[in-house]
Amino acid sequence: MNQTAQTPDNSRGCGGCFLRGMGVLGFLFLLPIGIYALLYALGALLITSDAMKDADMIVLLGGGDRQRWQEAVRLYKDQPSRIILITETGDTINEIGTRYSLLVRNNLSAMGVPMDNIRIIPEVSRSTVEEAKSVRDYMEYWGHTSCIVVTDPYHTFRTRLIFHDTFQGSPVKVQIHAVRGHWYKATTWMFSREGWEVTLLELAKVLGYVFGAGR
Repeated sequence: MNQTAQTPDNSRGCGGCFLRGMGVLGFLFLLPIGIYALLYALGALLITSDAMKDADMIVLLGGGDRQRWQEAVRLYKDQPSRIILITETGDTINEIGTRYSLLVRNNLSAMGVPMDNIRIIPEVSRSTVEEAKSVRDYMEYWGHTSCIVVTDPYHTFRTRLIFHDTFQGSPVKVQIHAVRGHWYKATTWMFSREGWEVTLLELAKVLGYVFGAGR
């Protein structure tokens, strides 16, 4: 009895290889998109800014550069009756010990803010937690009722956490405001070394604060 020779059917196997190949290509295509989306989300998490409302004072946290000063001046010019309050970090700028806070004050004055509308908290603060406490004490002592805290975008989320905790039970209302036009953006921070440095450091500080470090 003759048996018809059967040729192996490789179509199913080839089809499977093709589908697996397409799956790998699809994965390789979507992987960078997924990584970017994750990094974008991390940057976006760190940036928060309240809708602007009236406030007595503009609080300028230490450690910033000219962009922070310019943002404080813009907010002041929107409502010239406001006072800009500078936190004192104790940092110096030269060998004779000139305080950094005085440099900030002089720059604000040069940008058009009258000296009478600039205050420096006398107590030295070495961290954002200490700054928040000194701001609360100063504002409650002098009877101020509201403030806008100006800081860099990547610093706003932690600032909100700290000021929210510090001002619980206080009559003082606090708004957090990110510097506009800043180089740090959720869409682009991952393309620079500085972006990676400040993001990783800030995330570490947020976790440290949440789990009790520095309180």
